[in-house]
Amino acid sequence: MSTRISESIYKWLNFVQFRLFPPVCVLCRQPGQQRTDLCRACQWSLPRIQHPCHCCALPLPPGEYAQTRCGRCLVHPPFYARMIATLDYKPPVTALVAGFKYNDRLVNGRVLASSLGELLQSAYTQEQLPGLLLPVPLHARRLRQRGYNQSLQLARWLSRDTGIPVAPELVIRTRDTPHQTGLGAAQRRKNLRGAFQLNPAVKIPSSTPVAIVDDVVTTGTTVNEMARVLLKGGACEVHVWALARTVV
Repeated sequence: MSTRISESIYKWLNFVQFRLFPPVCVLCRQPGQQRTDLCRACQWSLPRIQHPCHCCALPLPPGEYAQTRCGRCLVHPPFYARMIATLDYKPPVTALVAGFKYNDRLVNGRVLASSLGELLQSAYTQEQLPGLLLPVPLHARRLRQRGYNQSLQLARWLSRDTGIPVAPELVIRTRDTPHQTGLGAAQRRKNLRGAFQLNPAVKIPSSTPVAIVDDVVTTGTTVNEMARVLLKGGACEVHVWALARTVV
């Protein structure tokens, strides 16, 4: 089936779906906007990251220009070149992500993905977009417990919106690392050392930037370790796309 026919079918199914099942806001349960399960008031109330660093997406100090790097990224640059994160990871974003990640609330993820997609449209020209999307992989045991990889689902939505192919097999998670919650930066790095490796059966096109897709970036340790592996394996540049970023 051609891409054009697939897109037409997808648009028609969306039209029928929203005619039969009008959108309801996932936060306040009031009627949502057209094609969005979020009302306008709740959409405007979401905590967005203001004046982010071009590299790590943390807010820049007052007076700094947009599109610049913060002092920390200048002194200790990460392996990834750019991070795009829409929202500050605090309520109500925390509840939306938890529902998406642990309770099969896919509608929450789709709402957040739409917000990220809008930011991506303004952040890139068509020529600047990465060539591959790589969802952060789950270890096989964790995947069996959870039932699905939320980062893979997110990558599929973004792929449908941008036309960029998803390459979930590019990097393999070799160790089922303990949860990072409560760990400091040094402990997180130690926890993730050797946790990822390139799939020897897959080759990275040398001229193709890769975008790592994740739900939440906290310290950036996970995506930085993946970016290191990708660059070592021949990727020319690595970006990070996330629904939310821990700011404080």
